[in-house]
Amino acid sequence: MDKKRIIIGLSIASVLTFLMCVVPSGNLVCLMALLAIGGMATWEFFNLLVSGGMKASRKWGTIAGLLFVAATWVYMLESKETSFFYQHLPPDTVLWTVLLLAVVSVFFRILAYPDMRNGLENALGTLLGVMYVPFLWSFFIRVFLSGDPTEPAWSGFYLLLCTKMADSGGYFIGTRFGKHKLAPVISPKKSWEGLVGGIIFCVTVNILWLFISKGHLGSFDFSFGDAITLGVLIPIVGTAGDLVESMFKRAVDIKDSNTMVYGLGGILDMIDSILFTAPLLYIYIKFALVN
Repeated sequence: MDKKRIIIGLSIASVLTFLMCVVPSGNLVCLMALLAIGGMATWEFFNLLVSGGMKASRKWGTIAGLLFVAATWVYMLESKETSFFYQHLPPDTVLWTVLLLAVVSVFFRILAYPDMRNGLENALGTLLGVMYVPFLWSFFIRVFLSGDPTEPAWSGFYLLLCTKMADSGGYFIGTRFGKHKLAPVISPKKSWEGLVGGIIFCVTVNILWLFISKGHLGSFDFSFGDAITLGVLIPIVGTAGDLVESMFKRAVDIKDSNTMVYGLGGILDMIDSILFTAPLLYIYIKFALVN
C-alpha cells in the first residue's frame, strides 16, 4: 500500500473540504477554481487523444468547453424569477445556445482543411473531448450551485465526499482482498471485492451524513432511503466513470493522464469518477429530492 499516495490524497481532500465548507458557492473564487479544474482535465484528455494518434483541436475544444461550463454557472445563478434571463428568455436558452454555437463552430472548422477526412476526424475528436469532460463537468457545477449561492456548496461537498470515499473503499478493500477481477482487460487491478468495499464505505458516509445533517442535503430533504440508494448507486456509477477513463488510457497505452501529483496522476485521473456521479446526483435531485 502506497503511504505517500494516501498522505497526498488526504492533504488535497483536506484543502478542498475546507474551501467547500467555508467559501460561499456563488463566490467567483469557486468559479475560477472549477474552470481551472475543468480546463486542465479537458487539456489532459485531448493530450491522450493526440498521443494515441487521434486528431483534435486542443485549444479550440478547451475554450469551447470552458465557455459552456461558465454559461452553466451563469445560468444556475441567474435562473431565478427576478433575473434578467428568466424574464426575457425561456430557461436554459442562453446555456444551450452556447453549446450549440460551440458544436457548430467545431464542424465549421472542417472547411479550413484541404483534406475533408482529416477535418472530419479532427471535428469528431474535438467533440468527443468537449462532451466527455466539460459537458459532464457542467453537471458538477449544477450540483455545486443547487442550493443557496450565499451558503457553502453542501451538495457539491456531499458528492465529492461520497465519490472519493467510495474510491478509497474500493482501493483499500480491493488491495487487501481483491481476487475476482471486475474488468481485467480495461483495469486489471479493479475487483468485485473492491466495488463492494466502495459501496460499504459510501453507505456508511451516507448514513453519517443523514444523522449529522439532520436529514438535509443542502436545501433538500434527505431520507434514509435516499442515503441507501445513493450509497449504492454512487460507487457503481463512479466505478463506471473510472473504467471509461481507463479504457481511453489503455487504448493509447498511457498509464496516467498526467503526472502532476504523485500516485494520483493528473486532474482527469482525480475527477474521472465525478464526471459520472455528478450527472447521477443532479438527476436524482431533480426527480427524487425536489419537493
